[in-house]
Amino acid sequence: MANDRPEGVKLIITVVERGQGRDVAALYTAHQVPWHYHSIGRGTAPSELLDVLGLGGTERDILFSLGSAGCGDRLMKYLDENYLEVEAKGIAMMAALSGLNNIVAAALARQGQSAAETGENGTAMDTAGENSLIFVIVNNGHTDDVMNTARAAGARGGTIIRSRYAGEEDVARFYGITVQGEKEIILIAASGQTRNTIMEMINVKHGLKTPAGAVIMSVPLDNVIRFG
Repeated sequence: MANDRPEGVKLIITVVERGQGRDVAALYTAHQVPWHYHSIGRGTAPSELLDVLGLGGTERDILFSLGSAGCGDRLMKYLDENYLEVEAKGIAMMAALSGLNNIVAAALARQGQSAAETGENGTAMDTAGENSLIFVIVNNGHTDDVMNTARAAGARGGTIIRSRYAGEEDVARFYGITVQGEKEIILIAASGQTRNTIMEMINVKHGLKTPAGAVIMSVPLDNVIRFG
């Protein structure tokens, strides 16, 4: 397991009008951001705000995309400078990861021609104490097993989103990963004291080369408030 923070990998979360996610994924892939997980959601903004954003209706396509830092920066710059040419309406947000499977980090580093070295197994992560949101993307039907593992490692619960893989298969085939179309995304809020243990246990039991095929990553949270 590598202990260095995967600073060379970024997560881009994109929310666009329903039906535009596939075209956005193709655009991102053309800009060397190749891994996408496509989910369907519903917006809750008032109609006045939707009008300002140029969004019609409330149904949304949500993309969780992974790419190297350099490719992600170039893509966001392209979107900022050419937003009128993008055949979709929505918003894109980019964040650095605080943890990621090394095998995925290696694939994305190769895609971005990065010189960073990562191991083949385990998860790359830092040891900072901040709270994090863990994303566990698994093949359909494995969420119960993954959540049981997460709870045993200290997780208090999670939220599940139905999703579908919408990225290129070339990178996955290079590393001998079998890509199943139907996915589920588990979101788990974790403290700095439990995040590494949760990610490591899930990776050992349900990682990329298991039937669950889990991709595991985390992003730091500025604040977590529990109420009720």
